[in-house]
Amino acid sequence: SIRLSLSKTTVTVTVLCCLFVGLPLTLADSGDSLLRRRLDQDDGADNSAAMQYNLPASASEWCSPPLLPPLPYEECKNRQIINSVPLYGGLTNSLKMVLLGAILSFEEGVCFFVDESQSELLHRGDKSESLDSFINRYFEPIGLSAKDPRVKRATKNNKIEVKDWTKVWENVEKRRMYGQTYNIESLGYPNIEGHHLKRVMLRRMWRPLPKWRHQTCNALAEHVKGDEFMTFSVRRGDKSTEENFSFATMQQYVDMADQVIPSHFNGKIPTIFVATDDCSVMQELRGLRPHWKFVSECDRQQAPGHDGFALADMKAWSQADTDAHYAKFFVELYAMASSRVFIGVWYTNVSWWAQFMRDADRSTYIMLDTAGTSEFALDWN
Repeated sequence: SIRLSLSKTTVTVTVLCCLFVGLPLTLADSGDSLLRRRLDQDDGADNSAAMQYNLPASASEWCSPPLLPPLPYEECKNRQIINSVPLYGGLTNSLKMVLLGAILSFEEGVCFFVDESQSELLHRGDKSESLDSFINRYFEPIGLSAKDPRVKRATKNNKIEVKDWTKVWENVEKRRMYGQTYNIESLGYPNIEGHHLKRVMLRRMWRPLPKWRHQTCNALAEHVKGDEFMTFSVRRGDKSTEENFSFATMQQYVDMADQVIPSHFNGKIPTIFVATDDCSVMQELRGLRPHWKFVSECDRQQAPGHDGFALADMKAWSQADTDAHYAKFFVELYAMASSRVFIGVWYTNVSWWAQFMRDADRSTYIMLDTAGTSEFALDWN
């Protein structure tokens, strides 16, 4: 089954008609109308990036330089306090909490920095293989630098407020769930709906460096060759041992694909991109549907984490291992964002991040139920 919302009266069109309400004119003048068309999958959108990389039009947004300007991290109404947003957990869990921490900081009118000091994404058993900054290695800067004089001064004066997951996720209001509205005065966003807010803020905050964007889009193009495609997101690894989730079966994926192919692909079986941390699923999927075309980064490289990602394993990685793993993962994220249909699972933050990289059309974003997740709903994210 596909659950679209908590309320039986909520419909997808409500989300679409509310997209980008509340954006200031300065953003509309600097490319927001094009971004809106891309999120709404309007055929009038600029598809030059997709053509450059031989990708479908749906890939234009993420394979182009960002349309919206970066967040104004230097502009803070309250200069007495600095917020610290810890980088904690795997990449998409970390990014989720940083996104929510950034939203809260701009709501409060307070500058923030991302505290990477305890992140498992950086630290290695061999100190020479540790990273100076995970964020700056792959993305444009997020927040103030931890070395910024304002951060150092606030630290010295005990004026740092930590905005960890208990402040932005356990607090339902700060989770920015669907249907809630917020006033982000510092950004000129009055009465902006929670999911729409996260889509806009994600695009202004999470900005992969051109090198990685170009490499990612080239790799994705080699897989799909300009055709519309479907993505399966298959997460295994430590999700069973650490969190006791039951994995979705490959039969569930192909059964759901059978259901949506007639409506979304006019009955033609599309290329299916498989984004997974467990490459053994490729053989199983090809066995279930021998005549379907499954493609995956698993066929191109065996990066660390290909047999089930576990965060604790990163301690033994080299910098080259880290780059190889995230090169693979970025291709998978872009595939999840750009495919005509996404089929994933509830028990991973990868799905959460992909949801807000995609547009607001819930009919193309499908989650499979497994034991322990049957009560989950998209509105909770």
